[in-house]
Amino acid sequence: MSDIKRLQMLVELGRLGTISAVARSLAYSTSAVSQQLAQLERDFGASLIEPDGRRVRLTPQGEVLLGHAEDVLREWEGAHSAVSASADEVSGSVSISAFETACLALIPPLVRDLTVEHPGARLTVQQADSEAARELVVSRGADIGIVERYLGQTFRHSGEIVETVLFTDRMLLAVPENIDREVRGLEDVADLDWVVELPAAPARSWAESMCRNAGFEPRVTFESFDVLVHHNLVRSGVAVGFMPELTPKHMISGVRLIDLGEDALRTVYTVSRESQQRMPLVRTIIEMLARHGE
Repeated sequence: MSDIKRLQMLVELGRLGTISAVARSLAYSTSAVSQQLAQLERDFGASLIEPDGRRVRLTPQGEVLLGHAEDVLREWEGAHSAVSASADEVSGSVSISAFETACLALIPPLVRDLTVEHPGARLTVQQADSEAARELVVSRGADIGIVERYLGQTFRHSGEIVETVLFTDRMLLAVPENIDREVRGLEDVADLDWVVELPAAPARSWAESMCRNAGFEPRVTFESFDVLVHHNLVRSGVAVGFMPELTPKHMISGVRLIDLGEDALRTVYTVSRESQQRMPLVRTIIEMLARHGE
């Protein structure tokens, strides 16, 4: 394992506070993280971490190294970006973490276009909810995160994280195609069963807020993170819910979608580390994603 990876583990430990959290963040076992941090201590001839209740904390020497480690990681990524920028063609490898609808609607055309326009580029994609995608970018587990934000929601980012707005996407009321009533808005389906996301999801709090603003508490019968599960339940006539306009059209047959106006919007944007912004492939991918969302 490279010294760079050990320094990354130290940075994550300073951010997260526990060995187990570092292991989850970087997809290592806890024993592997402990062993590599112990090796880092041997490399520098100093004690870098110490117990702090159920957690651990950096020693004064660990804090000193942490500051240098963050600089080294930025410089390392900057060097990769500079080498990529010096090439005659856009090439290299970029990892993306994206929420489900983005994976369904944006990734296939992005891969096709990259293959045609920049055959030297390599792309890996991991599906994750928006909060997890942000964390992966911060921890250097991904280079680009494709994330969503609903009206009224804010998120804090590290000063090194750059946001780029791609487009706005309408959230539409989805009802069965053969529903036996006239539906113009949320109040017309207030008495029906709903399918929504799980409580931890930003989309869940937004959906509940929309229903409450319409004068009712939704009767939540089904919970799922999967937009395809939502679609199938609505199409089957057992629930109503919200569906993003971004959803590929061939995946939403058998449902009727109703525009709810300007209050039902979400913003889709990318997050990436500032040191990655000089990498031509990162900039190219962000530009392509914005184009595909138009």
